Amino acid sequence: MRAELEAGRSVVLTGIWGIGRTALAKRVAEEMTREWLFVFVDFERPPGQVWRDLFSAIFPGAQERLGTEGRSAKWMRYRISNRRLEGRRRHVVVLDNVARLTAPRLDAIRRLRERFQVLAVTEAFLPEEASTALCAALWARRPLRLGHLSEAATVAFFAECSRHHGFGWGEGEVRGLAQAVNGFPLGMREAVAAELRRRATVRNGSGFWLKEW
Repeated sequence: MRAELEAGRSVVLTGIWGIGRTALAKRVAEEMTREWLFVFVDFERPPGQVWRDLFSAIFPGAQERLGTEGRSAKWMRYRISNRRLEGRRRHVVVLDNVARLTAPRLDAIRRLRERFQVLAVTEAFLPEEASTALCAALWARRPLRLGHLSEAATVAFFAECSRHHGFGWGEGEVRGLAQAVNGFPLGMREAVAAELRRRATVRNGSGFWLKEW
């Protein structure tokens, strides 16, 4: 993802719910924050609200002076496309939760691409035809697809959590957990969180201190 952005291209990121698409985008934004400004917006919100959110995030100073209540989507689009950007950092507009693509939404994406690099975070159920149209609108290469972690990576994660939190899980328990969650990040996190909750309940009031997850 970083290589694509640094080359000046927009990116389409996809994967099943809970796989970590938005979390990955935020991590990349943190790593590149000195030279890049990532602006996140929920693309499933009504179009007028999407433009208001973008204007407020891209031009915070202007938003305070001008206000956006009652402004039309057309007013927002024009100023986002033409107003002088604040600061020297390169702007990346992150369109989160791209679940459906109508003709007006594709047109909005093309307008944004004319001025900014765009990172579109799409749902896995987005039809192939729509995904192709999105890549064409952004001049992006094929979507980057996030998949489940490998069994080896999942085993390593549970083994490290067991060591860090003092769970004392054996090799068999670790492998059993890895197979149960099948490399799904939210399932991995919840398995560890559930064990922390269980131990906190059992030892509540005993003075035993648990490291926070």
